Amino acid sequence: MSQFIYILLGIWIVGVELRRYRRGQPLDAMTAFNVAYFILFVFVPINVLYFGEDVVRQKYAYETYGAGGTSTAVYLLASYVLFCLGYSLKSRKTVQPNIPVRKFHFSLQDSVRVAKIALFMGIALMAIYTAQLGGVSNAIAEAGAIRYGEITLEGKFVFYTFFCQFASDAFVLFFAILVAKRARKIGIKTKEKVFLLSAFLFFVYYGLTTGGRRPFIYPILLCFLVYWSVGRKMKKAGVAVLALVFIIAGLGSILGPIILSGNLSTAFDIVNVNRADWPALFEIAYDNATAGVADSYIHFAAAQKATLWQFGFLTDIVNLPRDFFPSRLFGFSRTRNFLGDTSEFILGHPLEEGTTGEEPLGLHGYLLVNFGYAGMLTLFFCLGMFYRWIHIRFKPTDPKDAVGWLIYWWLVLGFFIYLRDGLLIFVLKEQITWWILTALLLHHRVRRIAMPAQPGGSTKIRPANGFQNLQTST
Repeated sequence: MSQFIYILLGIWIVGVELRRYRRGQPLDAMTAFNVAYFILFVFVPINVLYFGEDVVRQKYAYETYGAGGTSTAVYLLASYVLFCLGYSLKSRKTVQPNIPVRKFHFSLQDSVRVAKIALFMGIALMAIYTAQLGGVSNAIAEAGAIRYGEITLEGKFVFYTFFCQFASDAFVLFFAILVAKRARKIGIKTKEKVFLLSAFLFFVYYGLTTGGRRPFIYPILLCFLVYWSVGRKMKKAGVAVLALVFIIAGLGSILGPIILSGNLSTAFDIVNVNRADWPALFEIAYDNATAGVADSYIHFAAAQKATLWQFGFLTDIVNLPRDFFPSRLFGFSRTRNFLGDTSEFILGHPLEEGTTGEEPLGLHGYLLVNFGYAGMLTLFFCLGMFYRWIHIRFKPTDPKDAVGWLIYWWLVLGFFIYLRDGLLIFVLKEQITWWILTALLLHHRVRRIAMPAQPGGSTKIRPANGFQNLQTST
């Protein structure tokens, strides 16, 4: 019965997207939500029900709480329907007719300045990180051990590692700037291509030093979405991006050793597979890739076996201010609290002191254990309205405003992280560089809008470092 409901949910999602396509609606936030929900709560449940624990990372939760039943499928379907209803509600405010809308794109001059600041910060912090680990090869080779807490960095200012992501964000931002230039038919100079290549190399290096998959996947998706949003057709590139994402998700932490050795055959040695057995390697890559997105579903199925307020009531929100203070710098010990309790519930044992690998419940599970089923469904309806507000408020008025699209997709991807994990701290703290750059770009944009218009109905923007004059219609 549950498989039938998941298939029904999948047909519903596809039907919603086909209806949007027939109405001529472009790729936007709702499309992203539909894709994310289809993967997390249609593909994953069917995949888990078919392949079992091979495509699940939390073996204890799967064996103890099961893979979910009919009620799991029904509530996932109801959550989606209510979210769509909330999203479809239109504001009661009416727009007065015959009033021209001023279109303000993000200044390329200001965006270049922000991108350079981000790259400088990323390079400086990555240099400190590399020196602390004893060199580039050590930083890559020990990435997995550092990620899981097997190796601990010393010092009071270890919180600087959260800002190393500037090295990755600088590449994505500068990519968006060059996309905007191409969309407006502004020539791209050789030095700008060199700058993009340099930023790309630092992005790859940063990703390798994290030992994770998302530091690679998110920037790749962002570049693809920005390029698509300005009207570029990328059917072949879209397939290539999906294939690249699958490879990265499947190989995961193996990427570092492969690049260090310069030989793909290293992957066979790591996973203990015969070098001629490509189907076995592909099967392992498939299991790793799909297991990585199965957490939210398995955690919701487990959360259905928990009791209301078993992990306290919104204790993570209460501790949110504390989690932003660097514990080593201020000399206090940070306990896991809510995450510690949920991790023990999912893993079957408490996490050792100093190690990582906390297990959040996902948004469905988090809302369930705090508000019950009625509260979970009500809040999904409210989240649909909030998601539509994000779409209306931040969607660029100028279709060629690639920097505006980047901010839009940062927010959309941040919502996906919230849907997947269910904790605000992961959205706010682990992606803090996104929000800092967004604040800087919005600050410059507001300042530009406040500038008095030049006679003749245009606001002139001075060129910077080879960027030509741009005029914004007023």
